[in-house]
Amino acid sequence: MTEDKTIQYKIIGKNGEVIDDQSFNDYDKLADHMLSLADKWYNGLYDADDSLEISTFDKTGELIYTDTATFGDTMDEQSNLEDDLKQIVNIRNESAGQGFGESTSKPRKKSKKN
Repeated sequence: MTEDKTIQYKIIGKNGEVIDDQSFNDYDKLADHMLSLADKWYNGLYDADDSLEISTFDKTGELIYTDTATFGDTMDEQSNLEDDLKQIVNIRNESAGQGFGESTSKPRKKSKKN
C-alpha cells in the first residue's frame, strides 16, 4: 500500500458504540489486523449484529470509498458454501459409471512367438 492512501477499519457494536477504530497505510499491518478480527469473530467476541465499516481515504483525508456490513451478513453464504463442499465430496465419491476402467468383453489374444 502506498502512503498516499489510508484504510480505516471500524467495528461498531449492535447498540451503535464504536468497539474498535484503526487506520492503516501498510498492507502487512492491515493483513494482521484482518486476521485478528477473524480470530475474534470465530472466538465469539463479536456478535452477528455488530458491523464492520471499511473506509479508504486519500492523502488529503478525503473519502474515496466506504462499505459497511454486519458480521452476520455472510452467515447464510457460509452455510451455502458448506453445502456446496459436501456436494463436491459426494460427487467425488460416486462411481464413474459402467465401463470406466473395466475390462473389455473380449480378452486380448496373446501372440505366439515362433
